[in-house]
Amino acid sequence: MKRRIFLQTGSLSAVTALSACGGGGGGADTAVASTAVDAEAEAKRIKVTPAPTPAPTPAPAPAPGTAPSPAPTPAPTPAPTPAPTPAPTPAPSPAPAGGPNYPFGSRLVPYVAGILPTNASNASMDAAIKSCYDRWKANGIVDVPTVSGGKALRFASNYLTVSEAMGYAMLVVVLMAGHDANARSTFDALLKTVRARPAYSIPGVGSWLMDWRLEANGASSNAAGGGWNAMDGDLDIAMALLMADRQWGSTGAWNYKQEGINTINAMKSFNMKPDGTTKGLATADVSRTSDYMISHFRAFAKATGDTYWSTTVIDRCYWLINRMQTVYSPSAGLMPDFIVQTNTSTPIPSPGNMGDFTATEMDYFANAQRNPWRWGTDYVVSGDARWKAVCNKLMNFFKADTGGDPARTAIGYELSGNPLQRPYPNWTPKGMIGPQLCGAMVDPAHQAYLNALWSYNANNFSLNYYDAELQILPMIVASGNWWQP
Repeated sequence: MKRRIFLQTGSLSAVTALSACGGGGGGADTAVASTAVDAEAEAKRIKVTPAPTPAPTPAPAPAPGTAPSPAPTPAPTPAPTPAPTPAPTPAPSPAPAGGPNYPFGSRLVPYVAGILPTNASNASMDAAIKSCYDRWKANGIVDVPTVSGGKALRFASNYLTVSEAMGYAMLVVVLMAGHDANARSTFDALLKTVRARPAYSIPGVGSWLMDWRLEANGASSNAAGGGWNAMDGDLDIAMALLMADRQWGSTGAWNYKQEGINTINAMKSFNMKPDGTTKGLATADVSRTSDYMISHFRAFAKATGDTYWSTTVIDRCYWLINRMQTVYSPSAGLMPDFIVQTNTSTPIPSPGNMGDFTATEMDYFANAQRNPWRWGTDYVVSGDARWKAVCNKLMNFFKADTGGDPARTAIGYELSGNPLQRPYPNWTPKGMIGPQLCGAMVDPAHQAYLNALWSYNANNFSLNYYDAELQILPMIVASGNWWQP
């Protein structure tokens, strides 16, 4: 999907739209450039002109809808109309009485490892998050014109939403129940849109996956590349459904747990290899590092009873990330947006134009920037020392690179540690900074930097899509308010 990075320079606000759909799903558009940032500085590393079309590579399974323009071969013809909305699975048990089981701020399940900010009390952190949430919801949650009663997290003017956004929104809303009295009705309205827009080009299991991109009116697109899924969106949607089951119980219009299990099983069937590697786009042998959502995989194993998720998948993710850090980024401890040649014993960083069909896939950039959030979150709830080690390398790099001031973070990095562009003091890449909160939680050695990260994010909250979600979700984790289903 087009990853929108808002570049703010003084009173100017420009947006670079990057082609970014991701491992295992969705269609990829040609990158579109619309930027007011100095062209010479950008041209050194960040290429926002259309990427060359890669040579088609036969995939062992139907390609999940990538259609870079111009495509060497026509995209699979989508169904003329989206598949019928699957009926909600009947709920098997009575609803629990009363309000949410895990109201925001209750911290009923302490973390098993890691640290929290020490420069703000629980009450002040909760107040900051509530304020950010209220503004985020008022700004971003909108009605879907073509889905009666449906809601979505607004993505852009040309496309109403993407499945990635829907997953973020569902996670945020289920966690804020107790503060937001309408959280469950909002969650159900988001879910209604998700299920009304299935990945109709995927045979068999597409009803349980979401069409990766919706038109401005909320309809599925019949354009080339429509009707496929983006795995990152469906991963978060499934996790949010399991959390909704624990938060409210699986009664009412939706059996949240069964809906989540259906999506988990669909992803295993369509998006995963037997060895635990996530599949790519034009070829199954491309894997996106930001799809390695480790705490999600633990929850999937618990919900389904399928240890594939908690052993095979997590072990494979760690092996791939450890290889990237030790072989290709030994001095910085970074990892690329995409890894390729995953069908061999020697996978490598993408040379570019193979995953999202962008020229920065070998860098720590718009996808990989989410990784400290995912892996730091897993460490504090699981205590798995592997992800502490991964995050320690990342945080040691960021502390040295920024001198302990998060505002000095670059918009992305080569695996050598060289910054792609450092916009400080003109503006700051909030979506690159927010996820560091969780990475810094893994070790007391990062306490001062964690405190600085908390202050930065609490005082510089964005309302732009992607930045906002990559701030508020890590803030919730850093405040002690995350919990596992």
